[in-house]
Amino acid sequence: MRMRIWILALLLGVSHWAAAQELIFFTQNGFKGVKNASGEVVIQPIYDEIEPFELGRARAYRAEKIGMVNVVGLEVIPVKFDYIDRFADGEALAIEGNLIGYISESGRWKKKIKTEQIGSFQNGMAIVKINGKWGLLNDRLAWVIKPKYEQLEDMSLGYFRVKAKGLFGILDENGKTILPVEYDRIGDIFESLAPVQKKGKWGLFHQNGYLQIPPKFDELGAFKKGEAEAVLNGRKVKVDIDGELID
Repeated sequence: MRMRIWILALLLGVSHWAAAQELIFFTQNGFKGVKNASGEVVIQPIYDEIEPFELGRARAYRAEKIGMVNVVGLEVIPVKFDYIDRFADGEALAIEGNLIGYISESGRWKKKIKTEQIGSFQNGMAIVKINGKWGLLNDRLAWVIKPKYEQLEDMSLGYFRVKAKGLFGILDENGKTILPVEYDRIGDIFESLAPVQKKGKWGLFHQNGYLQIPPKFDELGAFKKGEAEAVLNGRKVKVDIDGELID
């Protein structure tokens, strides 16, 4: 009996695969649909996009939402999600509005977290707001950076600028503190450097994770050919990339 069931399942899988090979995508009134080899419409043209079929299912998009359809046109996962990752072991990471978690292959939630706001997933992580605070959540729903910050921004290069009690710091993608949360301002990284201000004094943070110039200048201009104009203790000076005075 088990052998018969296994053979039947195999034959059904083969038939679905064969059917998928004969499907023809078409566009009507700006929307995508699918016909079979006989020209019969099996998926109505109601989608903005339909991806190629894999194992009898395809991702379908409508009004910036995503779901999945099968080879006979059924929405096996309703087109209501904002994001669905690839399935593994019968589940996939998904986002629907302010919900994030794992869904089954039928689109039902298996595990979910309710949030206030969710950023896009990049490198397996997303910036998330819960109870008025921001944190960094990975794709296993574990907190890389706990949600306790007033602001949390991706600086790129694996760094995140955080703000707490009006002061700024830098954490890395593992949640390690690179610059403590005690700076007045931290700018964006440009040409490997980011301006930082502490207790009214300016310096530079290097993208390799250290202070290129500790905050000591009243003002610090942009560097050109390795030099910058600065103000130190009220006096105008020129400095090199290490913050040393140039005669």
